[in-house]
Amino acid sequence: MEKGAPDVDDVLERGPIGRWRTACGTAAVLVGEEVVFAPDGTGVLHTRSVAFGAEALEFRWRMLGRARLWIESEDTPIPLEFRSHETDTGRRTVLAEAGQDGFWILLDPLEWVGDA
Repeated sequence: MEKGAPDVDDVLERGPIGRWRTACGTAAVLVGEEVVFAPDGTGVLHTRSVAFGAEALEFRWRMLGRARLWIESEDTPIPLEFRSHETDTGRRTVLAEAGQDGFWILLDPLEWVGDA
């Protein structure tokens, strides 16, 4: 992960507190999402695209055990995993939904951006 990023084990235990963006390489110039997980269990998903502009979706979240994230709109927990991911800007370690290409309702996995 990036320098200064949270410890992988801490994220899997305590949750992905901080700011994360979709790891989509140079396509981020045209479209992209950022997810902010606050320490108090609130969060917001920011989406933006050239065609639709910017939108925000607020949510609540909590951890239901190691690597099991619950988001209020979902019926079942989201199993989390870290893995290597290649984009046109290089390889990086990303946070993703286990067994899926992306994360939650997003098509791409997430890379750490900074603190919430």
